[in-house]
Amino acid sequence: MIELNTSLCTGCGLCVADCIQKNLFLQNGHAQARGDCFLCGHCAAICPQNAIRIPEYADDPTIEYTPETFDLPAENLLNTIKFRRSVRSYTSQAIESDKLMMLAEAGRHAATAKNTQHNRFVFVQKDLDLFKSIFWKAVEEAISTENDPRILRLLKHFYEGRNDLPKDEYLFRNAPAVLFIGTDNALDAGLAAQCVELIAVSLGLGAMYNGYLCRLAASLPAVREWLGMQDQPPAAVMLLGYPAVRYARTAPRRTDDVEFR
Repeated sequence: MIELNTSLCTGCGLCVADCIQKNLFLQNGHAQARGDCFLCGHCAAICPQNAIRIPEYADDPTIEYTPETFDLPAENLLNTIKFRRSVRSYTSQAIESDKLMMLAEAGRHAATAKNTQHNRFVFVQKDLDLFKSIFWKAVEEAISTENDPRILRLLKHFYEGRNDLPKDEYLFRNAPAVLFIGTDNALDAGLAAQCVELIAVSLGLGAMYNGYLCRLAASLPAVREWLGMQDQPPAAVMLLGYPAVRYARTAPRRTDDVEFR
């Protein structure tokens, strides 16, 4: 539940006007709440006096806006988006813990439908070898029991190619870390993954969305159990690490299929 500090509130009405659920109103010159809301945080973010808090959230206190902290040249951000590549070759260097924390923060602050914030983020780096042993054992067992020929071909293809690279399996692309995002809403996972990738690029890291690994992990009960995603299947999976290749420029794209009306 939100907390309103009436000693700080000036009754400006900005939070009332911006409230998505029309849960706030002005009374006796101060903002008041009618009842429960889905805690989107708009009121806390817009209040000039910092009179509204959501104490149950981790980001308390929040960060004050300053141009030096938040203003980002649009052209630089666009160039970052253009320059990103799906990295398929990584060095063996582990990702530092502080950088992993920044990636997690980026994902956690991504938009979610109805502000559910139900995404689960599992970064597998320290225990990656353990995870792979569990994963490949589950794949092997699934091969012996799978009846769908299409799924069976997929399982066999990756299982037989698991040692194609000198240091790692073809599916994992020798990445030192893998991020699994579990959620009931695939769009929420996609939004979070995009935020994670933008921060990854800014930190000198590379990333690749791995749809095959996501599909396999979601279909293997032992893997979901290890990830703690029995109730929320992996909806996005990203390989992460320091790129072993360096791209000198952006890659060309097709002509935009865009219409402005």
